[in-house]
Amino acid sequence: MKNMVNFRDLETAFKYKSNSELCLTWFVFMILRYPSLSKVIQYFAKVTLKYRLPFKWAIRMTAFRVFCSGENPQEAFATIKLLHNYNVKSVLDYVSEGEINQSAYDENTNKIVENIETILEGTRTDFVSLKITGLEDPEFLKANNKVVISDEMHENVRLVNLLNRVDRICRSAFNNQVMVYIDAEETWMQDIIDSLAEIMMSKYNRNKVVVFNTLQMYRKDRLMYLNRLLEDSKLKEFFPGIKLVRGAYREMESLLAKQEGRENPVFEYKVDTDNAFDEAVRLCLQQHNRVVTCIATHNEESILLALECISSFGIINYYEKVQFSQLFGMSDHLTFNLSSRKYHASKYLPYGEVEKAIPYLIRRAEENTSVDGQIGRELDLINLEIKRRDTTKVK
Repeated sequence: MKNMVNFRDLETAFKYKSNSELCLTWFVFMILRYPSLSKVIQYFAKVTLKYRLPFKWAIRMTAFRVFCSGENPQEAFATIKLLHNYNVKSVLDYVSEGEINQSAYDENTNKIVENIETILEGTRTDFVSLKITGLEDPEFLKANNKVVISDEMHENVRLVNLLNRVDRICRSAFNNQVMVYIDAEETWMQDIIDSLAEIMMSKYNRNKVVVFNTLQMYRKDRLMYLNRLLEDSKLKEFFPGIKLVRGAYREMESLLAKQEGRENPVFEYKVDTDNAFDEAVRLCLQQHNRVVTCIATHNEESILLALECISSFGIINYYEKVQFSQLFGMSDHLTFNLSSRKYHASKYLPYGEVEKAIPYLIRRAEENTSVDGQIGRELDLINLEIKRRDTTKVK
């Protein structure tokens, strides 16, 4: 196949990291390798956040440096510039979890818009990640999950304000040629997020894709939703942006369904999630003339499937139509080797004050320790690269 990618090219994968940065990454993943130790550190992080203990420097110098792009826009944009040197795009996300008040939601909106509009030293962000839970209280979203969103809903002031915040961000992205990934959340607030995403797509994706909705493919209903969205986009004449992920809230979804005595909305077995994800990749890439697809995964097999689809479906303009994305600090062998072969690859870049990033870092630790083989794979690759550099130095 044309443009075959060698995911074992570790020199390319880790070229952007210095020796000290590579060793720090090794250290953090070594901690994550031991679930009991990782849980102790997660507890320590939660206590630090809850009681405002003066230990955030320890978090800043370890996990924060590996998985976050900085504490402020200047540091984040410096990371963006570094990634651009290797033809890797950026998905900038201001982490702002846990604040539940309207002024905080307005401030978060302002920060996202500023990130879209700011250009530092000739560098700008390529995408922004938008968590609707950063713009409104999750409990409010849950209570209004089934409400029909429209421009005429004047009676619910909070919903109108939420719609206006989302619209302001998407309008700024449209005007500045920046794309927006709207994140997925738990099932009990996903319907209203789907509605907001579809409204924004129908408004701003008329000529090209600006707004993406995120589909968590561990949900049993997402293939049906995807087919419905693809059909609706034809009727309403907009171009859908689809970001595909496997899912981030499996244990929580399963536990709550069991407690409430209802059917589990997520697949019980990983193989079913994998099959749904791969089928979604095929569906979206088959309709590449209308759909722009972001394949946000650390699963090498799914990426290889997407590369095969690019070839078999004859997607000539694949850089514009197919995107690949991984988390900052993880799966560099995928991101940087894809970009080196001229594929559209990006890193998800969270930034913000350390205390605001702690919930994100805890999720990273929980997810990494729950995914079979993830930590081992990362460590094996890092060890191989350290050994390669040592051997090169000797020669």
